[in-house]
This record gives sequence, C-alpha cells and structure tokens, in this order.
Amino acid sequence: MKKLVSLAALVFCFSTAQAAPITLDLTSGVHANLNGSVVFDTYTEDGFRLRMVRAGDHYDPSFLGDIGVHNGFSNADNVSWVLDFFGASFSLANINIAGYADGAASLTLTGSNGATQVLSGLGTLAVAGMANVTSVVFNIDQDGGTQGVGISEIIVDNAPTAQVPLPGSLALLGLGLSVFGLARRRRA
Repeated sequence: MKKLVSLAALVFCFSTAQAAPITLDLTSGVHANLNGSVVFDTYTEDGFRLRMVRAGDHYDPSFLGDIGVHNGFSNADNVSWVLDFFGASFSLANINIAGYADGAASLTLTGSNGATQVLSGLGTLAVAGMANVTSVVFNIDQDGGTQGVGISEIIVDNAPTAQVPLPGSLALLGLGLSVFGLARRRRA
C-alpha cells in the first residue's frame, strides 16, 4: 500500500499547468542599438525580442503608442520587424494598435509556421494562426512617406507547450518520497 501511495505521488507530481499569457507593455523592457537621440532597432521584454529587419528602420519610444515602428530616415516602402523568443516557441494572441503614422493602413503578420494574417484598424486585435511559432514578421505598407504604426501592447504565451509543475504536486512528491523512505527504514 505504501509503495502505491509513493507511486501515486510521483505520478501526480508530473501533473502540470500551462504558463499564463504575458502582456508585453512595451515600456518596461530594454532598448538597444541606439541609432540617434531616441531611435532604436532592438527591444527586449520578458524574454521576447522585437527587432527591425532593415538597417535604418527603427522604433521610437512613445511615438503613436508605447513603441512606434517606422521606416527610418529613408522613407522607403515596407517596414518590417520581427518578434521572437530567442528561438523558443510561443503563441501570439493579440496586438494593441494605437495608431498609424499616415492614416489608415494595415499590418501583415507572417508566422514561422507559414500562417499569414492581415490586421487593420485600431485597438486590441485578435491574432489567429500564430500558435507555436518561433518568430512573427510584422510588415506595414503605406506606399510612400512616413510609414509607421504605434503599438501599445502585445499579448503572447511564452511557452504554450512547456509544462510547469504545480506547487501542490511538488509537496505530494515530497510526501510520497518520505513515505517511501519510512517504509524502507522499517524493513531494515
């Protein structure tokens, strides 16, 4: 019976919970690669990295939203940036768009899994098809002029397939190992 209790505790210990979604507020992370007085090309927060694809493209903190991504000093078309988790998989759930630099525009999202979605409009927009990706490329195309979008937050699940032991499960593991140790001690 005691062996059965110990085995049950070990099995239950590996009951797991999924990690909760994370809201990247785009203000509490680290800005890197300063290209001017207030423009950067890499931002990291909670293990996630947002980085520009083309040299010269950059983001400004507090431009249109918490981060305003735009086409730099060249006014070249098609601004692209990448969100990744340094090679680990994640799921992109929502993006909150504060505004566009030149009126109405849209964002095209392309996941490393091949899924594509076009987002238009403002506010918190649901993202579909970006589960278990290692990166998502964002592209804005406004055809000329300052092309930019302000983002207020991004909601991700940092490890949808990662399993995290529950605290109660770890306590049961300890109890089961204690019972197992006592049973062995009694035999000796």
